[in-house]
Amino acid sequence: MNAEEFQAEAQRIERLLYRIAWSYLDHEQDVEDAVQEGMVKAWEKRDSLKDIRQFKPWVTRILANHCKDVLRKRKRWSFYPLREDIVQVEMQETEEPLMDAVRQLKPELRAVITLYYMEGYSIAEIAAMLGIPPGTVKTRMRRARKQLGTALFTETEAK
Repeated sequence: MNAEEFQAEAQRIERLLYRIAWSYLDHEQDVEDAVQEGMVKAWEKRDSLKDIRQFKPWVTRILANHCKDVLRKRKRWSFYPLREDIVQVEMQETEEPLMDAVRQLKPELRAVITLYYMEGYSIAEIAAMLGIPPGTVKTRMRRARKQLGTALFTETEAK
């Protein structure tokens, strides 16, 4: 398959490729990167395609596998594990109800809250430390704040 044939076939199914990537990934930039990376992989492996009529399922499979790889990498690096002995020292120095609520958070939410409020790191620094985009840090902080607010409000109502 030469470059012209490859490009023509790729352009013919471009919308499909974007829809497939969207079904796996939820951020526009990730989708665009995945489609581009999938096409690069397909181009590099074009000699393995025996029949041009099978181009669409072949490229689709390559793209889906790439998207799954991206998700696996995200999962592997989704949070920064905290050493419990370090967290315990900080938790004893502040109000107990707040720390009880922080302990109830998922580790990835607890990590961003701890790094931001207790350690004083910026969003960009947390993103770099955890290997996640700044937008993910902001989302996790928003979720953590919401959960903390709910837990603390419920606790105060109970008293």
